[in-house]
Amino acid sequence: MIVDGRRINACLTLAVMHQGAEITTIEGLGQPDNLHPMQAAFIRHDGYQCGYCTPGQICSGVAVLAEIEAGIPSHVTADLTAQTTVTEAEIRERMSGNLCRCGAYSNIVEAMSEVAGLETGRRHA
Repeated sequence: MIVDGRRINACLTLAVMHQGAEITTIEGLGQPDNLHPMQAAFIRHDGYQCGYCTPGQICSGVAVLAEIEAGIPSHVTADLTAQTTVTEAEIRERMSGNLCRCGAYSNIVEAMSEVAGLETGRRHA
């Protein structure tokens, strides 16, 4: 989930801890007839299998791209004085705490790369 623009683990927080905060869950990103671009990209790239982690992966993906756009560096950011750019390495590093027991990681990276406007070698119909 996203709280005041930052991604957090919903399982490690209580709602009462965020009274007055802006909270976004998967339901707040889009609806079946009006998907958020990240939700649509996950569908196009099969960024899910069992679906258990999908809401967290999508919310985190949205927040990760916002972090990069805001210039927040990660452990793989090469130049801390330059604007952070979206790369596959940045996506993988920032999403490394989101576990998928089915192993859809490469598809998740492809979906996020599409939303970020990166070209990827593999495309789904």
